[in-house]
Amino acid sequence: MIIRNDRVSSRLPVSSGSEASSARPAATEPSRNVVRDSFEGATSVQRTAQVAGAPAGDHGKLMSEYLTGARPPPADFEKVMGYKPYAIQTKHGQRMQDPHGDASAPGKIGPDKEFDPAAKTHDYGYDLLRYYAKKGTPLNADARKAADAQFREDLFDYANDQKGMVDRWKFRTWAQIYATAVELNSRVQGYGPP
Repeated sequence: MIIRNDRVSSRLPVSSGSEASSARPAATEPSRNVVRDSFEGATSVQRTAQVAGAPAGDHGKLMSEYLTGARPPPADFEKVMGYKPYAIQTKHGQRMQDPHGDASAPGKIGPDKEFDPAAKTHDYGYDLLRYYAKKGTPLNADARKAADAQFREDLFDYANDQKGMVDRWKFRTWAQIYATAVELNSRVQGYGPP
């Protein structure tokens, strides 16, 4: 990635002058970027380490691995995003959490306290989307869909774990409302970083 004026570009600069140069996306060279500078007719080549980008492959699976702790956070996540995610153990498996996250329902309606663990995992997922966008290699739509699907699953797991039928019904209703609101918002935002 080339950083100019605090903006990240995913393309290599084209050398100035009469040289014909074809700029290629950085992704075609996985181990390095090449920066060409022109100085009095001479072109110098400088090799720089590539910023850690989004791994190739299934970004939905990647997100699921991050959220369940099967994959550790990216090495510089804490530096870039300002916090270190932590793991909790639930009845349904390990989940990674944003310590500053919460169920941000408008007006705090519904069981926001009860849904906080699911929301903190979901917030970490969205921060992963922001992290990769900041790095100049955003995750594809499957990653956000996977974060939303994990949120839905965690909400319904909580609801279905309730002892009484009335409580199960109440929390299932709220789980449906929360999950649907999140999924509609993702659709409106084109499944990109929030």
